[in-house]
Amino acid sequence: MTRGPLLGSGWLIVAAVLMAQCAGGDASCEPQSTPRLAPAQPNRTSELAESMRMLDAELLGVKTLVENSDPALQEAQFTDIDFTQLAPTDSSMLVEGFTALSKAFAHHVAAFNAAPSSETYSAVVGGCEACHMKACPGPLERIAKRHLAD
Repeated sequence: MTRGPLLGSGWLIVAAVLMAQCAGGDASCEPQSTPRLAPAQPNRTSELAESMRMLDAELLGVKTLVENSDPALQEAQFTDIDFTQLAPTDSSMLVEGFTALSKAFAHHVAAFNAAPSSETYSAVVGGCEACHMKACPGPLERIAKRHLAD
């Protein structure tokens, strides 16, 4: 089977059109420098969730100080938050024991703020984990990343 001269030139025309599109600045031809992701927090933000995100940022900062043996650790402080006074995303998060877990967490924060160290930092992370195991397991993977290396 032989190809006619138009079939060969037809592919040439298609290739030329595609190249012209890309050369003309068509965004579909440009490589994406960063992938477009779904929003990190697709649900409305509650007071409780917002305060926990703030606390997570503090955990990251303190973890860096601990891991680097930074003398600034001695000045580090966690924000004292009464989680029992904050509105949750939904009422299913207010499980039995939430108040007790919140009080225990506040105790860990107070102990860290009184004497910042790797031990008191680890107790704060453990307090996060204990509550989230019972109430809202979604952040457990993130919390696991806040533990110090053994």
